[in-house]
This record gives sequence, C-alpha cells and structure tokens, in this order.
Amino acid sequence: MRIAWLTDIHLNFVDAPEQEAFLQRVRQTRVDAVLLGGDIGEAKDVVRFLAAMDDCWQLPLYFVLGNHDFYFGSIAGVRDEILELCGQRPWLTYLSEARPISLTPRLALVGHDGWADARLGDYERSLVMMNDYRLIAELARFDKQQRWPQLMALGDEAAAHIRRVLPAALERHEQALLLTHVPPLREACWHEGRISDDQWAPHFTCKAMGDAILEVMRDFPSRQLTVLCGHTHGAGETQPLENVHILTGAATYGYPEITDILEFAD
Repeated sequence: MRIAWLTDIHLNFVDAPEQEAFLQRVRQTRVDAVLLGGDIGEAKDVVRFLAAMDDCWQLPLYFVLGNHDFYFGSIAGVRDEILELCGQRPWLTYLSEARPISLTPRLALVGHDGWADARLGDYERSLVMMNDYRLIAELARFDKQQRWPQLMALGDEAAAHIRRVLPAALERHEQALLLTHVPPLREACWHEGRISDDQWAPHFTCKAMGDAILEVMRDFPSRQLTVLCGHTHGAGETQPLENVHILTGAATYGYPEITDILEFAD
C-alpha cells in the first residue's frame, strides 16, 4: 500500500493555478490513500480546499486539522462544517472524530488534531504571541493566564481520543499510524534542525498526547507505532520507545509539497 503524507500545505498562501498544480502532483503519484496533517488553509476556505482535493483525487483522504485551519473562525464552528462535509463525501475522513481504520490486515490508522497545550517549556515566561491567541474565537477572549487552562483542556481532549482509539487499533493490528498536527513530545519539536527552546516549546508541543502515546505503547510492547506530525515546519525524527517512531514533517509557506510517500506491505 502506497500512502502520500502531506502536512502544513497552507493552500491559502498560493494562487489558484499553483493550488491546482499541487493537486495534480499528488494525483500523479498514484497512491492508494492520502494522509493530510493539518494547516490546510483557514476557517473561510478549509472546506473548499478539502472538497477540491476530493474532486481531484477520488481516493481515501484521511486528515486532521491544524491551528491555522481555525483562523478567523472558531474550533467548534470549523469542526461542525468539516463533519458536514465528510457526511456528504465518503472519501473524506476526519480522524479526530473517527474510530480506528484498518488500512491493511496488519496496519491501522488513528489520529487527532492535537493542540499545543503549554505544558512543556516555560509558558509563563514565554514572549511568543501566536496568532492562534488572536484569531481563534475560543482563545481570543482570554488573557495569557486565563488562556493556559484552555490550552491544556484542548490537549487533554486530544489525549483522551488517543487513549480510546489507539488500544483498539493495536488489539487487532501489528502496526499503527497516528496522524496529528502538533508534535506530541519535546524531542519531536524540530525547527531548523534543532529542538525548540523553552520560549517556543509551549506553543508547539502537546504533552498530553505524548503522555497518552507512551502509556499505551508501553502496554503493547510487541506492537509498532509510527507518529506523523507537523506544525513546526522543521523536519526531524525521534524514537522515544523501541516501538514508537515519530516523524516531523517540513514545510515552507507558499510551496506546498508532498512530505513523503509511505509504503506498507498488504
């Protein structure tokens, strides 16, 4: 099975001809499915972009959303629109609301958006002001201290989903893929070849999901998990446990690319 992995494509940063050229490049890979790891566009256009991908590719598209996908909107509102779209288009699957998916008899797929939950690094002293905190309705109404528990709650939501679906996937499959947007461990938070420092880590890691992943995988030592994430626009990989491999995908604004082609035996 051949799968195209894409992350942080930010189609709103390129014009219509380049959007179409990118869709055609993915189509020409002749893969069996596509995994899309979030930051597709913004609230006003993410549904349109997903519909265009579905129209062009006509193959299974499994995806999560990234922080940019909620810009100039709300988390709840965008998710509702996405679920409505998926209800109309059977090739589209929003993994944050999905049960484990059997890709092959040996390989399962799970996923969730994740969220930077401000538990790693030094949130209190960080001078970073993400656009998330200005442009997403659920976060914009809070000051820095009030926002902290909101971020942790979003991370906890992601972790709870993984604790439900990952064990179920591993009970029936030897391997699993976990697609998310935000790196789940500090060691996976790569930018320009380095691990992010205490200023940036709070805004680019989801500790709650990382904890959930490691807890589950310790209970399944004979199973293998590959985690695919993005968000940082920096490439890197780490192996926190013998049976867990985390890949972080690179990206550049204005230049959407295929992150990788993954191949798995049937």
